[in-house]
Amino acid sequence: MIDTEKTGGKIALLRKEKGLTGEKLAALLDVSPQAISKWENGKCLPETSLLPALANTLGCSIDSLLMPRELFILEAVYTDGCTHIPVTGFIDSFVRGNELSITICSPFIGEQIESSRLKLLTVKYQTPDGIFFTYALQNETLHIAASRKGENFEKNFHEKLHIIGAYYGNEKEYSSAMTKIRHYEYFDWEEIPVNHETFPSSTSSDDTEYLLLVYLSGNGIHAISCAENSSLQYDHGRTFLRLKDTSKCILPDIMPLAWGMGMDCTWAGALYAALTYMGEPCTYQQLMGLSGACYRICFTDIWDFSCTDALVAYDYAEPLYRALGYTPIWADRLDKEQRKEERLAIMEDIRNGKPVLAINLRVAPEWGVITGYLDNGRFLLCRTYFDQEIYDQWEKKDCEDRQITFDDRGGYLVNDFWPFLIIHFGPSVEKRSPAENFKASLLILADSFRAESRGSYYQGKQAYEAWIDSLSEDSLFDCTADEENAERRLCVNDCMLVNLIDARRCASGYIRRNLHLLPEAFHAQLQKLADNYGSIYESLTSFREKVTLMSGKEIFYNQCRANGVSTAALRKEQIQLLKEILMLEQENCSIADTLNAGLQLPAEG
Repeated sequence: MIDTEKTGGKIALLRKEKGLTGEKLAALLDVSPQAISKWENGKCLPETSLLPALANTLGCSIDSLLMPRELFILEAVYTDGCTHIPVTGFIDSFVRGNELSITICSPFIGEQIESSRLKLLTVKYQTPDGIFFTYALQNETLHIAASRKGENFEKNFHEKLHIIGAYYGNEKEYSSAMTKIRHYEYFDWEEIPVNHETFPSSTSSDDTEYLLLVYLSGNGIHAISCAENSSLQYDHGRTFLRLKDTSKCILPDIMPLAWGMGMDCTWAGALYAALTYMGEPCTYQQLMGLSGACYRICFTDIWDFSCTDALVAYDYAEPLYRALGYTPIWADRLDKEQRKEERLAIMEDIRNGKPVLAINLRVAPEWGVITGYLDNGRFLLCRTYFDQEIYDQWEKKDCEDRQITFDDRGGYLVNDFWPFLIIHFGPSVEKRSPAENFKASLLILADSFRAESRGSYYQGKQAYEAWIDSLSEDSLFDCTADEENAERRLCVNDCMLVNLIDARRCASGYIRRNLHLLPEAFHAQLQKLADNYGSIYESLTSFREKVTLMSGKEIFYNQCRANGVSTAALRKEQIQLLKEILMLEQENCSIADTLNAGLQLPAEG
């Protein structure tokens, strides 16, 4: 008699093994989801006419669905570690009396794999005690009984991959390599080089030899074979193995970048994305504080968008990398003959799991992250702040013009330009203590505020004064006389506001979160610093919200092209606001001087 509950349980189990929802299975069989639910809950059996389609969809025989037994083959694969042939239904049909006993060879399996690699059968099966895994090599007998346990993976279900079999050689001659594998696992290698040094070759074999590994990972058993003089790689989380493809390497799942996400300094945002991928514990606000970029302001009276670039006039990178325990390695405006060597350095970092920061990867000079490479470095993959707005149009271009698919790129975009400035994570150095880092940040506060102009870029106090003076020139913002240049200045002005808002928000938060690192005698002054920066942030935010269009997509000046009086009035209001903010900035600089003197810190420079 057919047990409806056991049959229902088998249907549910196999459906899940196939990755199907009840609704999807119902659609494939042209029945209602309610019918699937009734079968799986043991309330009724499928109609006889549906059994062939159901068994075929679930990859099993009709008898295995309806006949009560305790041993059930969930998945069987005949493979040489390169070619994988599913034979689940065929193997399951040989279960007799809750036991399976077969000899593995291609004539029996009925499938031929044309290679000299060692062949095997991997099996995932279920008994009343749970789900188990096992395998047998060619010409070996595989014996499974419901009363005997194979490799039980239930207790390791969420752990990293576990190698259960290793062999070196080929189908003619091979030997176990498990001792070697256990030795190499001790050293936590990121990749396994397959050669005659790591896996000694047979003296009698002149044919190509292979490393065959059988391992458990996730909820499955896997086999992979790698030819000599190649390598196997662990993925980033050491959850599976893959053949190393030296022509490309992609670092997976580096976070997207975009403006309006609380990270409007592209350099600090790109750095945060890279460090997060590398597992470094940090926040965007912390990076802004440790570098001193939270105190920065830069302006050029030619109204260049580059004034918002964190590194355009002051080196905030060196103190930050020092605080993080890294040495920055720079590649600055390389000649073409130097690019080949730099390309190799980028590729090496990517292979070692280290993203690379660069500016001007796509569209315009903003910072982004190099996330991988294709075609031996011919194409660099990246994350940039422009991805979201241009993704669709460049998705088509990359696929059609460059013959690079979405899967090829791992979800990233291809760079447009060779970056003119690149920063690598160099050798590790000893980290300073959190207190020392905070003290260094206070030194940068005062030093950057008094910094002299660099080229055409004003900094600190001079930047505020130059910005105010330029806003006072009504002729510069006359859209009727020179629409293109006027609109450029209006747009740069808005970018200046956005970056200053972002920086002062970070400054206030960074100081508040770290004032406990210094003696209590300094807390009142530090609190005053934080309050002043908080006040600057709030007043700038209020002003920008007031003069921004309801859509939030265009800056306030664009609505005023035909009304010069209104534009002039708003600029006048901004000028007054910047003068008030400059007074607070000067007060903060004086407070920082007092703190630095009290902490006996030498002045920068």
